[in-house]
Amino acid sequence: MISNRKIKERNQRKLTILEGSLRVFNELGIEKTTMDEIAHESGFGKATLYYYFTSKDDVFIYIMEHGWKQLWEGIESRVVEN
Repeated sequence: MISNRKIKERNQRKLTILEGSLRVFNELGIEKTTMDEIAHESGFGKATLYYYFTSKDDVFIYIMEHGWKQLWEGIESRVVEN
């Protein structure tokens, strides 16, 4: 069984990768971005990056899902308030 601490650490690593990949995608564009650049910008080795994501496309999908989730949660909270 995975402890709550381990789950939090994994989630934090994924968020760190997300932030790094956003910077690289913004600077180079999606097509020119490589997993090497994402790993470097995120401060992790490629092995760690590939542990969490299988490809650059997988990273991009995670960014999109995370963004939509945040947007939806913001909308939901406003609906509940009203």
